[in-house]
Amino acid sequence: MNSNVRLIITAASQSYGPSLLALLGSINLNWPGHPPILVYDIGLDNRTLKILKQHKISIKKVPTFCTHWRKHFTWKIWCINDAPAQDLLWIDAGIVVLRPMDEIFETLDKQGYLITSTDHPLVENASEASCRGCNVEQDFRQGKTTLNGCFMAFKKEGIILEILQEALRVAKTEEYIKSTKTTHRHDQALISLLMYRYLRTPKIVKKNLYSIWESPRFKLDQKTWVHRRSLRKHDLNHFVSHISRLGNPYLPKKSRSLRSIIPFYLVRRWLSSKHEGFIYDGVRN
Repeated sequence: MNSNVRLIITAASQSYGPSLLALLGSINLNWPGHPPILVYDIGLDNRTLKILKQHKISIKKVPTFCTHWRKHFTWKIWCINDAPAQDLLWIDAGIVVLRPMDEIFETLDKQGYLITSTDHPLVENASEASCRGCNVEQDFRQGKTTLNGCFMAFKKEGIILEILQEALRVAKTEEYIKSTKTTHRHDQALISLLMYRYLRTPKIVKKNLYSIWESPRFKLDQKTWVHRRSLRKHDLNHFVSHISRLGNPYLPKKSRSLRSIIPFYLVRRWLSSKHEGFIYDGVRN
């Protein structure tokens, strides 16, 4: 793969295999002329890998770069650093693309990054250990919102490259990235702390454009849908059938599943309240 091209990257394990394939189909249908795509394998099943190869999708297996590489979304920070492109867009496998997003790379040319907010306070989402790892005081978290890790774009040069490289160095120490409370947010905490530390007041794009849970039928300007494995079977199958086949733009309908109604972080909080000591380590298989 040419290291000078723009690139879309994502990663998935076995449980997210179907959603990964749907993401690829949604990009093909709803973003004509999109940049090349690279899929990072963090434990995909043979069936999904076979489909990816049939459609000539580039795949790279994430190596054991540290003992906890598969926990706490540590692999995500490694993938962003490893990606062979200067301009890259990260999209979680639990997302579908609804409209073209060429403006992402135009934004990278202007400011070097594109980020959205989770609308949750960083003081809840970043652990004290993550502050130590990122070389900031605990009070540094006050008054800041956590940046969203499901959809983000970077131009890997200058200060942005420094942020990404430091994030990986910090993440390789498990104490700094792991959750010690149910509200902690792993990779998102590290990237947030470092973006605020280096940039002081980073520009944050409206959440309802790129990282929203609501049905795509409600928002006319919505570019992606964070469905988190809640796609209707018909919509999932339609996207999967168009991984490399031409077709008309397609918007999925809202699912009626509980997964689409109750965000996973609320499930984690409920489990924590019922089972003392339950802390999510980022591994879903």
